[in-house]
Amino acid sequence: MKIRPAIALVVAPLLLGLVACSAPAASGEAANGTSAGDSSAADHTVKVAVVLGGLANDGGFNQYAADAANALVDSGDIEVQIRESVANPSDAEPIFRQFAADGFDLVVGWGLGFSDSVFKVAAEVPDTAFIATGSADILDKATANVETWTYATNEVGYLTGWIAGKSGLSPVAVVDGELAPFNELSYDYLSIGLAASNPAAVELAPIFTGSWEDAQLANQATKAQIDLGAQLIVTAGEGYTPGVIAAAVEKGVATIGASNAATTDAKKVNIGLVKLDFTPTLSEVVTRVAAGNFGNASYTSTIANGGLVLADLNQVAAAPALPADIADQVADLAEKLASGEATIPPVK
Repeated sequence: MKIRPAIALVVAPLLLGLVACSAPAASGEAANGTSAGDSSAADHTVKVAVVLGGLANDGGFNQYAADAANALVDSGDIEVQIRESVANPSDAEPIFRQFAADGFDLVVGWGLGFSDSVFKVAAEVPDTAFIATGSADILDKATANVETWTYATNEVGYLTGWIAGKSGLSPVAVVDGELAPFNELSYDYLSIGLAASNPAAVELAPIFTGSWEDAQLANQATKAQIDLGAQLIVTAGEGYTPGVIAAAVEKGVATIGASNAATTDAKKVNIGLVKLDFTPTLSEVVTRVAAGNFGNASYTSTIANGGLVLADLNQVAAAPALPADIADQVADLAEKLASGEATIPPVK
């Protein structure tokens, strides 16, 4: 597998040239579907507020939290209020305070940049439970009223690459918004997963447009990758995703990483995505809040515990060699990872 250096596509007149359920990882730890202590819930319906950094229907990271909350509403477990598009962490602080003042039992700060604001406000209102999200280093920061969550970024990349390799398509190229610590690791493991299932696959240099929202820039970047020979575009569920899909449809090239909800054309070219399933984790947290034993716990979504799953699977004309039983193959891989029969190799 050949890898070229990264290309940066900046917001400028010329092209000068990646995103966004749980295993325990802290004291008082809790796992998907299990209770760390008394699991009996009180009759009180838990009131949950979810603060998102983007739109609840973005087909990606923000929607994963919104879908989990809405699933628990549908099951009668919680009442929920969702606040969307809080882009600036400093703007989140007064929102967290207001939800606490309004009597919400649990406030979820769903954004990798919200953690400092969550901990600051949580210290002011110790009777309100909070969830702070972040990268792996947040796992040892849980407190009496803040539980923490992350996802195995490396596993998202590995499984995406592993599925991409199963498609038999090459070259493979990335188009994403920004290169950040959380997705940089994911893309390192994308290469490992790709090599594991298709050692002959070639990777082109990734293009990062510098924007999570600009669909036009993403469209240009996708066309640039296709002009370089890309047969499979690796992308993510963000505001820019419709631009990637539009270019892929126009050029007859497959994609991976987008949601079917991203655009009506996604099913035509996108073979699937590795999705965060936050529902089991949120259900566990709500149970702990209702039981009165919330706090000092942390969670990590992984393939093995069902927090990272293959979703929105499509058989597309641009990926004719994708195995019809790819979902079963992914389930088998998850079982082997859970049992220890299979392991994900580290970055060399």
